Amino acid sequence: MFRNFLAPATAALALLVAPTAAYAHAKLVSSTPAANATATKVTKVELKFNEKLVASTVKTELVMTGMPGMTDHPPMKIPYTSAMGKDGKSMTLMLKRPLVPGTYKVKWSAAGADTHRMGSEFSFTVK
Repeated sequence: MFRNFLAPATAALALLVAPTAAYAHAKLVSSTPAANATATKVTKVELKFNEKLVASTVKTELVMTGMPGMTDHPPMKIPYTSAMGKDGKSMTLMLKRPLVPGTYKVKWSAAGADTHRMGSEFSFTVK
């Protein structure tokens, strides 16, 4: 009788202590231009994420934060159109015109499979 109880009890215990699959939060894994990079002739910004994003949750912003020779430059939003990649893990910000020399900040937020909105920002410089 003890053997008949042992097998189901062992199986139940294994289910309780087995690790469960955890969803990863969406995060940016690379960008072009890269964070803290200095670039020239920037006509688009490419973002690559660690997982497929829920397209309806994606928000991005591109802001010029500094211009050479101008102190206290107020943040200036840069116009662009955006498109999700076919893989759902990438996005391209297509600029209306090439970026002029200065410093820029990209902000993003989005949700992945776990539906938790994540976000971050990074800066780069155009010469």
